[in-house]
Amino acid sequence: MYGKDQAPELVALADQLSKEQTGISRSEAWEKGICIECKELALPKCYSPAGKREYGISGMCEKCFDALFAEEA
Repeated sequence: MYGKDQAPELVALADQLSKEQTGISRSEAWEKGICIECKELALPKCYSPAGKREYGISGMCEKCFDALFAEEA
């Protein structure tokens, strides 16, 4: 599934960092199908192919990822 194409060291580092920041590792989120940020089912909140790819990279649903990087007016 997710993370299979990533070096084990990078997976471990990303898991450690996400666990410290959000309380859940990226791998745990992938196993449960949830977002590391909102802890809700992720794929229903990924509206585009780019959003689904982002979930595979960061473990964040598209909605949370977009909110994190939203530009303020």
